[in-house]
Amino acid sequence: MTSTTRARPAHAGLVLGIAMLVTGCASTVGAEPLDGPGARRVDGDPFAGLAPCDDQPFVAVFRGFTAEGEQAEQPGSSPSSDIYGVRPDGSVSPVTTDLGSYEFGIADDAATVYASPTSVVGPTAALAPTADRVVAIYPATGRWTVVLEASDVGGVSPAPDGSRLGLTVFTAGGPTGAGASVPAVVDLPAEAAPRSLPPAAATSRAEPVAVATRELAWSPDGRRLAFVTTLPDATQEVRVTDLASGASTAVHRSDATVALLSLDWSPDGTTLLTVEGGAPTGSGGARDRAVEIDVATGRSATVLRGVHGDLVYSAADGSRLTALDNGPEGSAVARTWSRTAGGRFVTTSEAPIGTEVGVVSADRLDIPRCALR
Repeated sequence: MTSTTRARPAHAGLVLGIAMLVTGCASTVGAEPLDGPGARRVDGDPFAGLAPCDDQPFVAVFRGFTAEGEQAEQPGSSPSSDIYGVRPDGSVSPVTTDLGSYEFGIADDAATVYASPTSVVGPTAALAPTADRVVAIYPATGRWTVVLEASDVGGVSPAPDGSRLGLTVFTAGGPTGAGASVPAVVDLPAEAAPRSLPPAAATSRAEPVAVATRELAWSPDGRRLAFVTTLPDATQEVRVTDLASGASTAVHRSDATVALLSLDWSPDGTTLLTVEGGAPTGSGGARDRAVEIDVATGRSATVLRGVHGDLVYSAADGSRLTALDNGPEGSAVARTWSRTAGGRFVTTSEAPIGTEVGVVSADRLDIPRCALR
């Protein structure tokens, strides 16, 4: 499997170390629902359940890798990538064409993609942060505008009403002097620097929180921002911050052998979906599992096993999940799972994606809420 980890500066090495546990995970081909293989029923149109968003061209966007991009590595030995859009008929068109290795998010009305390309020049050995641009891309016209510049942007997520952006940015200093990536919010238009969210509650550890990952998700009402934080002992937490009060709460924790690979908020605002990635089995099988977290109670339930990578809700009632994966012989595959009466998910659709534009692998799927029905 081609590694799709974004190039990161040295201060994010802890996250990269965790990601190495899952780099060799097998494809989700053969992944079985908890209700057993007999429930599996598959067709060939994973995006058929999405609705067109008025006159906007795309119902989903993703990060795609081509053979050319795999030869053009960014710092950190990561292949270069571009953003691609999925049209209502399932066809794919490029949103960017410059192999910029983007982090991105699409607005809920599908009218704007906010994105940050990786800087060509990484931080110095002293951990000086890079100045990353965040751009607004308008898919209907292809127009770009620069929204802001911030230090080492590692994640981009627009609020549901488009009034704010959630980011991860680098801050220097701290007790160890090493600095860290932290979640931040900026009002749009960006007339001031992003403001960091309050730190996690004090713990017995002397060290600061190590890094906030690219995983950011807004609640549907725009009042809360969820993100993944990696602690100094390599455990990870899903945290939820109330933007009005500043209160930050840990709702889920994984141990040091598990990497939290994605994060999405259910359309009704009660549940967070994450993929817990673990090292593959001795035979190369995937140990990854999809977990739903009740935000109010912190209780979690495994709803799907053997799925690797980014997984998002793709139905307005939370009854469908969609992910992108690497298929055989240099291809990308889209897969959809539907919820059974027992609350688990079974595979209902799978098909190659992006072959017409040369995509050989893909990840980082994002679906605007206007496309959910």
